[in-house]
Amino acid sequence: MASTLVWFAAPVLVCLGVSQMYSTQRWQSYYRKLGALGQNGVRLNGLVSLVIGGPIVILHNVWSGPPLLLTLIGWLLLLESALCLFMPGAGLAGLSEVDDDARGGVIKGMGVALVVIGGVLGVHVLRSAG
Repeated sequence: MASTLVWFAAPVLVCLGVSQMYSTQRWQSYYRKLGALGQNGVRLNGLVSLVIGGPIVILHNVWSGPPLLLTLIGWLLLLESALCLFMPGAGLAGLSEVDDDARGGVIKGMGVALVVIGGVLGVHVLRSAG
C-alpha cells in the first residue's frame, strides 16, 4: 500500500506545487476566504488536513529513503489539523492577519517545495519500478 500512495502522491504534489507557483493570487484568495469565515474556516482547513494526513500516516508509515518525505508530509498535516481543530484562534491569525506579499511568498515557496518533493518521489517510484 505504501508504494501505491507514493505513486499517487508524486504527481499530485507536483500539480499542487505548480498551481501554487503560477496561481498564487487564487491561492491567496482561497486563504483570505477561509480567514473571512473565522474559526469555522480554520476548522475547515484542519478537517481537510486531517482527511489528507490521516490516511498517509496510517497507510504509509515509512521512515527510510525518499518515501520518508511523504510520511513527514502526513505527520505535518496531522499536526496542522490538531492545531486548527484544538486551537483555532492561533490558526486564524495565520489565515487572516498575514499581508498578501508575505502570504504570496509562502505560497510560492511551498509550491517550489512540493514540486521538488513530488519530483524526488516520482524519480524514486520510477527507479523502483524498473
